[in-house]
Amino acid sequence: MKAFLYDIESEYELENEELKLDEILTEFYQLSEQEGSFIGIKTETEPIQFAYETQDKWLVDVPYDIKNRLTLQKYASYDECVEIIKQVYSGFSPTKIEGLKKVSI
Repeated sequence: MKAFLYDIESEYELENEELKLDEILTEFYQLSEQEGSFIGIKTETEPIQFAYETQDKWLVDVPYDIKNRLTLQKYASYDECVEIIKQVYSGFSPTKIEGLKKVSI
């Protein structure tokens, strides 16, 4: 799958890189825990992004209905994000992730 990321601390950036599961997990493990750092995956149907908020708190964001400015979001721990990444790589739809709520943007 294609991945994108930005590490605020190192100013490291990837755009539309084809990464295997082990590669994206390595990128996630190495991402600095600085506000503004994020990593995302472009699935065939919808993208998903994980943005660092604060200690062990990541914002999981799935653009849902861009036309009506709606997104699906939830907060997750570091370990939950790893599990979600694994699920998405196994073919699980990001919109089916438990606990997501519609948010107007």
